[in-house]
Amino acid sequence: MGLRRRGWTINIVAALLIVGAGLVTGLVVFTVMRTNTDVVLRRDLVSGLALRAQWVARDIRDAQQKVRMVATRPFLADQLAAGLRARHAALPAVDRGLRAFLAMRLSALALYMNNGTPYARAGHFMAHPVVEMPLRGKLGMTLLWNARRGFVLRAALPIYRRRAIVGWVVGDAPLPTITRLLLGAKALRSAANIGLCGPAGTRMTCFPNTFDPTQAFSNVARGYEGRPLPMSYALAGRTGFIVTRNYLGHQVAAAYRPVDHIGLGMVLTMDTSALYAPVYREFAVVLPLIILVLAGALLVLRWQLAPLVTDLVTSERDARDAHARLKDSESHVQAVLSNVDEGIITISETGIIETFNPAAGRLFGYAPDEVIGRNVGMLMPEPHRSHHDDYLRHYRETGEARVIGAGRELMAMRRDGSEFPVDLRVSEFYLGDKRHFIGTLRDATRRKEAERHMEHIATHDALTDLPGRALILTRIGQLIRRAERSGQLFAVMFIDLDNFKEINDSLGHDGGDTILRFVARRLRETVRAEDTVGRLGGDEFVVLTAALVAPMDAALIAEKLLGTLSAPYLLAGHTVYTGASIGIALYPQDGRDADALLKHSDDAMYQAKRSGRGQYRCYDEAVNAASSDEVRLVSALHKALSADELALYYRPVRAADDHKVAAIETVLKWWHPEQGLLEADDFLAIAEEAGLAVPLAEWALRQAGRDIAGWRNTGLAVPPLFIRLGPLAFRDARLQDSFAALLTEFDLGLESVGVEIHEDDFMDDPEAALEALSGWHRRGMDVVLTDYGAGDSSLPYLKQMALRVVRLSDALTINNAADSESMADVATIIATLHALDIVVTASQVATYAQYDAMRHLGCDRFAGDLAGPLVRAGDFAVHLVPGTHARGRLSGHEPRRADPL
Repeated sequence: MGLRRRGWTINIVAALLIVGAGLVTGLVVFTVMRTNTDVVLRRDLVSGLALRAQWVARDIRDAQQKVRMVATRPFLADQLAAGLRARHAALPAVDRGLRAFLAMRLSALALYMNNGTPYARAGHFMAHPVVEMPLRGKLGMTLLWNARRGFVLRAALPIYRRRAIVGWVVGDAPLPTITRLLLGAKALRSAANIGLCGPAGTRMTCFPNTFDPTQAFSNVARGYEGRPLPMSYALAGRTGFIVTRNYLGHQVAAAYRPVDHIGLGMVLTMDTSALYAPVYREFAVVLPLIILVLAGALLVLRWQLAPLVTDLVTSERDARDAHARLKDSESHVQAVLSNVDEGIITISETGIIETFNPAAGRLFGYAPDEVIGRNVGMLMPEPHRSHHDDYLRHYRETGEARVIGAGRELMAMRRDGSEFPVDLRVSEFYLGDKRHFIGTLRDATRRKEAERHMEHIATHDALTDLPGRALILTRIGQLIRRAERSGQLFAVMFIDLDNFKEINDSLGHDGGDTILRFVARRLRETVRAEDTVGRLGGDEFVVLTAALVAPMDAALIAEKLLGTLSAPYLLAGHTVYTGASIGIALYPQDGRDADALLKHSDDAMYQAKRSGRGQYRCYDEAVNAASSDEVRLVSALHKALSADELALYYRPVRAADDHKVAAIETVLKWWHPEQGLLEADDFLAIAEEAGLAVPLAEWALRQAGRDIAGWRNTGLAVPPLFIRLGPLAFRDARLQDSFAALLTEFDLGLESVGVEIHEDDFMDDPEAALEALSGWHRRGMDVVLTDYGAGDSSLPYLKQMALRVVRLSDALTINNAADSESMADVATIIATLHALDIVVTASQVATYAQYDAMRHLGCDRFAGDLAGPLVRAGDFAVHLVPGTHARGRLSGHEPRRADPL
C-alpha cells in the first residue's frame, strides 16, 4: 500500500513536475514568440514607413521643382511682362517652350498674366479630382487624386521679373511613386495597410489605401471610442509605434509619422489578430494539454509530449509564415526600389555605401557588389571627394546640416571617370540607434541641356540667331566692367538699314527675312572674334567693338561695315541694294551704363539718317539735345491731333485772265500751347519722321470736308481744294484709300479735293513717286506738283506724270517785265509745260508788277498775297461770292498797296 501510495505520489509529483515543466515551457515559448514577433514587427513597420514617407516627400518635391524650373525661365517672364500686345508674336515660341517642358514628366502647364488673364497652356490638367489636399508650408501646392489619373501635384507658382510678379505658372505633375506605393501594394496582402491623410479642420481626409484603392474618405474623425487613431499622431507631427484599435475597431500594430513638413500623415498598420493568430492557437492547444496532464498523470507524460512537440512545430511554422508576409512587404519595397527611375543609395553615418539600387547602377556604371562597403566618395569628382568625409564628421559633431532635406545640383563621376550633373536630395533615418542617410539622384544632363536651349531661345533672335536686346545689355555691362579694370575704350554701334521698308514691300516678308539673315552673316564675318553682333528687332542691329585703342578705331570699323553692307545682294535672281546708317557711342565719354550707351548710339544713328543715310555719326550731345526737342515736339503733336490745337488756313488761287478763284490751297498750322502759332514747315518734316504725316493729312481732309460742306450750305460754288502732302504720306497707299473713303463720307466729289507735292519731295524717290501718282489718279484724284524748278528737275518725268496743274517755284516769279534775262528762262519753262497741256500757276505774286510779268509770260493762274491772304474758313467765304475779285484793277500802271487785296 505504501509503495503503491509512494508510487502514486512519485507519479503524481513526477506528473506535476512534468506538467509544470511543460506549462512553464509553453508559457516561455509563447512569451518568446510574441516578444520576437513584436520586435520584428516594430522594426519593419517603423523602417518601412520611414522609407515610404521619404518617397512620398521626394515625389512631391521633385514635382514642385519641375514646375518651379518653368517659373524661373527669363523668357517666359519677359513675354508675360510684355503683356497681351506682344502675345500674338511671341505665342508660338512660348507654346514650343511649354511643350518642351512637358517632356520633363509634366502632364499640363498653363501661363497666366498677373491680372489672371490666361496667356498660354499645354497638356491636359486633371479634371474632377475626388480629393484636393492643399499642402502646408508650400503655397500654391495641392495634392489631387481621382481613379483615372491617380495622384497628381498641382503647383501654382509666381513668375518674377526684376523682383516683381508678372504672372503665374500652373502645372500638373503626375506622382507615379505615390500611386504605386499606396494603390499598387498587392504584395502586402491583407495583413498590412498603408494610409495617407491630411487635415480637414479637427477631422481628416484620407486618400485611397491598399485595402480600398478606389475609395477616398472625407471628413473622418481622428479618434475612435475616445482614443486617438494612429493617424491623428502623424497629423500632429509625431513619429512612433503603437498597438491600438483602428477606425473599424480592429486591434492593429501601427507605425505613424508625418510626411516631411507638408501637413500630411502616413500610417503603416498590420492587424494583430492575423499576426498573433499562431501564438494564440498555440496557447489554445497548450491549455487543454495542461488539464489532460493533471487528469491523466503519467499517461500525459507519454501521450502529451508528441502533440506538444507537434504543436510547437506548427506554431513555429505559423510564425515563419507571419514573418514571410513581412518579408513579402520588404520584397515589394525592394521591387519599388529596383524599378524607380531615380538612383537611390543608402550610406552609414561614416559614408560607407550600404545599398545601391539598379537605377544608381545605370547612372554610375557600377554593379552593386562593386560599391557596397566602400566610401561614397568614389562616386564624386574632386574636390567633393576629398571634403565629403569632413562634411559628415562636421554634421555628426555639430548637427549643422548643409544638404540634409534640401535639393541641390552637383557633379558626379561615372565608373569611366566622366563627370555629369545630378539632382541630389539627402535625407536621414534611424535603425535602432544607428543613423543612416538616403541619397536620391537623377541625371540632370537633359534638364541642363533643355535649360541652355531655353536660355538661348530667350536671349537670341529667332531669325538670325544673334543675341537679342537683353543679352546685348548684359554684354555691354560686361564690357563696362572689363573697361573699368583695363582702362580701354569700347564702342556701341547702332546700325539701321536704309530703305529696308521698300525692300520688304517689294520682295515680301520672306525676301526681307532673307536679306536680314544675309546682313547678320556679313556683320559677323566683318567684325573681330571678340566683338559682338546683335539684333534689336526689325532692321536694327548692334555691334559691340571691344578693346579699342583710340576713338578713330571705331570710325574705321564703321567705314568697313558700311562698305560691307552696301555691297549688292543676290536674291532669287534679283540684285538688291541696300545700305545702312550707323551711330557710334564710345565708353566712357558717351555714357557709363548700358542703357545710356545704347540710347546715345541710337541718337547718333538718327543723326546719320538726317545727314543723308549711308553714313556713320558719333554721338554729339548738342545734336542730341536738338533731337530731344524734336521728341518733345512729336509728343506734343500727338496730343494736338485730339486737343483741337490744329488749324487749317485757306488761300485762293486765281485765274490770270478773269481773276476768279480757280483753286484753293491749304496751309496747316498748329497753335502750340507754349510756342504759339507754328507754320507747317516747322513741324511737317518731323511729323514725317515720327509717322504722323498720314494722321495729319487725314485730319486736314476731314476739316476741309467740313468747311466745304459749310460753304456749299450757304449756296457758294467751291472750286477744287488741294492739301499738301510730304513724300512718305504721298507714297502711302493706305492714305489714298482713306482719302477716297473720306470724300465719300463727306459727300464730296472726287474733283472737289486734290493733293499737292513739292518737286523735291517727288524727286526724293521718283520711281516710287510715279507709282504713288498712278494710285492717286486711279482713284480719280488730281495732283498738283508745286515748287517746280527749285531743285532737282522733274522734267524727264513730266510726260509720265500726266499732270494737269504745275505751280512754279517762288524763285521763278519775275519782279517786273524789265528783267529780260530771267524772263527768257522762265518763258522757256512755261512754254515746255504748256506743250504738255499743263496749266501753269505762278507763286508768291505780291505786286502788280509781278502779276503783269507772269501773265505776260503765259501763266494761267497766280497765287500769293495779291490773290488773297491766308485766312480761316469763315473769312475765306467772301472770296467764293460770285463777282468777287482781287481788289482794284490789276494793272501795272496803278500804285501798289501795302495790303494788295
